Amino acid sequence: MHGWGQWYALAAAAVVAGCYLCGARGRPWAVIALLSALEVAAAAAVARSQDTVSWLGDQVVVVLGVFVALTGAYRRLRHEFVEQGWAHARDARLHERARIAADLHDTLGHDLALLSLQAAGIQVTAGEPETRERAAAVRAGSAAAIDTVRRIVDLLDVEAEADVPAVLDRARAAGMTLEVTGTAPGEPFVARLLSEALSNAVRHAPGVTVTVTFAGRRVEIVNPVPEGAVAGRPGTGLVMLSARLEQAGGSLTAGLTDGRFRLVAEVPAGMDTDDGRLGDDYRFRRRRVRRMLAGTVLIPFAVLLVVATGFYAWAVRDASMDDPAFAGLRVGMPETAAVQVLPRREAPIRWGGPSKPGCRFYTDGNYPLAYGNYVVCFSGNRVSRLEDLTGRDR
Repeated sequence: MHGWGQWYALAAAAVVAGCYLCGARGRPWAVIALLSALEVAAAAAVARSQDTVSWLGDQVVVVLGVFVALTGAYRRLRHEFVEQGWAHARDARLHERARIAADLHDTLGHDLALLSLQAAGIQVTAGEPETRERAAAVRAGSAAAIDTVRRIVDLLDVEAEADVPAVLDRARAAGMTLEVTGTAPGEPFVARLLSEALSNAVRHAPGVTVTVTFAGRRVEIVNPVPEGAVAGRPGTGLVMLSARLEQAGGSLTAGLTDGRFRLVAEVPAGMDTDDGRLGDDYRFRRRRVRRMLAGTVLIPFAVLLVVATGFYAWAVRDASMDDPAFAGLRVGMPETAAVQVLPRREAPIRWGGPSKPGCRFYTDGNYPLAYGNYVVCFSGNRVSRLEDLTGRDR
């Protein structure tokens, strides 16, 4: 028996360890299959041997298996939550750096482009050669500065405050000819989009008339491309703005068509509001970890309660005796008379070692084990001994 107990302990430890590993690796069905197999084996064993004490030991292993599986799952989710938090922090930092770079490119790049346009105007209209040379130097310096801005990646967190009227006024003040129709959405993102588009027009087609049309959430910017001018592909600023639009559900198309450069953008509402998806994801994961922690504590107790209640209902059925019935038994009473008041079967759980020959055990309904605490012994077809193990005073 001692050797059997060692093997049982090893098997129980293997089941518990397997449940923990399956929970830690996110395999709940493996846990369910393992514990279900244990329950089937326990039910078969108790049906064959009527050894309910061993069956209760199996239930303890099941409850412990549920607990360690949930513990493993909780540790896994907590580790993933921490790792995901760091990953989100890194992504947010990179996203913010890209956003700041794009904003600086849109604002400073636009201003430098306008400065280059003004220098070009001075270079053309000035009469003194020295003035024209200085204007040419300013224009070349502006172009070099624009290229430098494009290469900047680590910038201060500065949010450019601009609106559409301010961008249009600066463009007109710099000498651009604009035809504007419609009402622009009052959002900084639209101003940045317009600023980038006008900067591209200044660089690739200076001196032309630019048509700007606002129609609800749709922005269209068109400018002719003079002969010999190279329209080029959309700049870095437009590419980043396009990526932001696509991420938010909008769109941006730009290209040369019939000698005109045409940009069309569908701008969703709320482009300048803070993106709360990261916060929502963080809060969801945090709630999930907390629920798993609560489940790790509560679910095993719920399983234990269900098992105990089911076992109790089975244990007391036809094995429970009330106090008056036991009090009505007497030593020397004929067995046939005693059987009339005794329950139909004995209590499945008994303390104090093996049953004595001729003795029967019944329960008073104690929860949760309903163990046998009324002992009725027979000898020679008569009641030979009565023993009350309830511990209650009579």
